Amino acid sequence: MKSFSHHPLIVGLLCAGILAAGALERTMAAGDDDEKQALQADRSLVSAMGKADISATRKLLDGNFVWTDADGKSFKKAEVLGNLPTYAADNQGDANVQTHFYGQIETVLGEHHNARFLRVWVKRPAGWREFVDLDTRVSTRTAPATIETASVQGDCENPCRTVPYKPTTAMDKAILADWQKTKVEEWRPDAVDWPMHIADEFLIINNNGMRNKPERVAIAKKQQEAGLGAPGDPITAMEIHDFGDNAAVMISLHVPHRGGKPYYNVRVWTLRDGRWQLAISQQSTIQSAAAVAPADGK
Repeated sequence: MKSFSHHPLIVGLLCAGILAAGALERTMAAGDDDEKQALQADRSLVSAMGKADISATRKLLDGNFVWTDADGKSFKKAEVLGNLPTYAADNQGDANVQTHFYGQIETVLGEHHNARFLRVWVKRPAGWREFVDLDTRVSTRTAPATIETASVQGDCENPCRTVPYKPTTAMDKAILADWQKTKVEEWRPDAVDWPMHIADEFLIINNNGMRNKPERVAIAKKQQEAGLGAPGDPITAMEIHDFGDNAAVMISLHVPHRGGKPYYNVRVWTLRDGRWQLAISQQSTIQSAAAVAPADGK
């Protein structure tokens, strides 16, 4: 009987398999370490703010950091540091916390002070930094969301076909194209393709409530069957920030198609299974802003 234990090809394949497995284990371990470091940074920030430690807080906030409170008012890093007790008080009493890791982005979601919060952490060369903090006031309304009762009316030029933003990287172009595709498939509901661009852990959070992916798909199916849908809310400003080659943060300002006050929107994207998928979309209405008229003038 021949022994294959010393056959060059077999030995080579075995060695390659062992090396590949080792590389995969190291990659997974590195990812675990990164997530642990991101969550430790989040805990360290809350602790530093509780101690009114401006120096430690400053180090943990990104240079582009923005906090948007439950009234939709946004504050940059210098403004937050100048009034640290207010920001510290807002970040106490977190409940129902859940976290998600996307390579160079970590999201921390939960509830505090009658609001849902989203803290987005990003990996910088110097370590993990808080990039965005967004609060959305929890609504007591029981009426269905606008999208559930919408009927097809009006065009969807912005945001379905054009937006006031020019992507400068191939990654941003791909993300924008996928996002606009979801807008078209919400305007003219497609309950089959739309979920392909949405991560399994997806949540959409706004001042009307919160829905996960299965709930949102169920709505899309009903809309498609009934021939319902509505144009997306036009964008007045947008930016996309890339972190590595598989995660990004999209920030935009919208005016409601049906009229009302504008809102601030943060979305986190991840490259998974070879395609860009939207992991979370959270909004906060800008209460101090004037309401705009419906896009169709009615």
